[in-house]
Amino acid sequence: MRLSTKFTYEDLQSIPQDRNRYEIIDGDLLVSPAPVPYHQIILGNLYRNLSAWIEQHGLGEILFAPVNVVFSQSTVLEPDLIFVSRDRLSIIGEKNIGGPPDLVVEILSESTAHVDRGIKLKQYALSGVKEYWMLDPESKTAEVYRAEENAYQLVGHYIEGKSLSSPLFPGFALPVVTLFETTL
Repeated sequence: MRLSTKFTYEDLQSIPQDRNRYEIIDGDLLVSPAPVPYHQIILGNLYRNLSAWIEQHGLGEILFAPVNVVFSQSTVLEPDLIFVSRDRLSIIGEKNIGGPPDLVVEILSESTAHVDRGIKLKQYALSGVKEYWMLDPESKTAEVYRAEENAYQLVGHYIEGKSLSSPLFPGFALPVVTLFETTL
């Protein structure tokens, strides 16, 4: 009898809640520490600005971590922020998101940047996520990737003085500096 060391969504559900973030990709468990306050400030800045636009224009639903996005029984990720367009709201279930959101956003940190830029970038593209944004607190920049044939193309590198935009949110433009503002 062979025992598998691969994790599933059910295994993920049985892990006791603590301050860590647990994700699985192709059955491999990824554990990352709770975000630092500045990470959460950036997430809050993005959420406030983007959610106001989405609500005003009836575009769909925006959610932030912790929420599981189940791509398969062996691949479950927890992006920092997700957007599901109005015509795809049926993927939002009672306990998780059951399929690829239209947008995922990851805020890079020292402990997760290599995963966010590597395996997650590939996984989101293969899973059908239309856009992937990476926000870098260190360089105060935003990168926007758009799916083309199961791979992402970098379509925008936004720096201070530029405004972040996307065809997912017609007319929306967010000055990059707004994302990284803090009173700390």
